[in-house]
Order: sequence, then structure tokens, then C-alpha cells
Amino acid sequence: MAQLRATGVPAVFLGDFDPRIRSLLTRPELRGVIVPSRSEPFGRIPLEAHAAGAAPVVATRAGGLAEQITDGHTGFSAEPADPASLAAALTRALELTPAARARMRRAAMAATVHFDHRLAVIRFLRANGYGVGAEERRTG
Repeated sequence: MAQLRATGVPAVFLGDFDPRIRSLLTRPELRGVIVPSRSEPFGRIPLEAHAAGAAPVVATRAGGLAEQITDGHTGFSAEPADPASLAAALTRALELTPAARARMRRAAMAATVHFDHRLAVIRFLRANGYGVGAEERRTG
């Protein structure tokens, strides 16, 4: 944290769930949400950030995070466990103009419609040999 303070970039570090997250994600001065995971099975944080209107999300390409970020459109991607790659993605996020950040927020919010948990479960079950249910026909 001392190194971060030395940069002069105002930052809030939240390593665990905190009720303040929702209010932080909706602030227009938010410059980015950072997800530096080395391993991530699904990648829920970018979806939650995007649904709240936060962008850009800077995330590694670890696991499910690779599917959540469209580099340069909904956020910026970095290689897992690669500080130089993460630094480059953070730099891109910090260099966005307010207008570019607003465009990215709109694109990120629009992208969340492609992620439906109910359909994801149905697709998983189907891919693993279970029959297609009536529920999928109604929603898919």
C-alpha cells in the first residue's frame, strides 16, 4: 500500500466483501476496478462491477476472467502473475478520458446481458449428458 500511496493515485483496497462496494462502483470518478487474480474459476467480480455501471475493469486472463473482459471495450486484460502486464493494463485504464470511460461503462453494462446464470447452469447440465428441459426452450 505504501508504494500505491507514493504514486499519488487515490485508491481503495477491498480484499473481502464490504458493503461500501456498491456505492464505490457507481461513483463517476471511479478510474477502474482491479481483479489481479492468478486463478479464478468464474470471474463474478467483473460482471458485478459492470452491472453496477463501473468501468473499466482491469483483470487478468485467469480462468473465467478471460471471458468477462473484452480488452479495450469493456476493460483491460493482463496476463496472470505478470506484474508488467498488469501495470500496462492499469496504465491504459488510468489514461482513459472521462468520455472514453463513459463509453466503456455503457459497453460493459450492455455486455452483462450475455451472462445469465440460469442458462449457464442449463448449458452445463446439457454439456454433461443431462436432457434439455422445458425451461431451456422457454428462455433460450
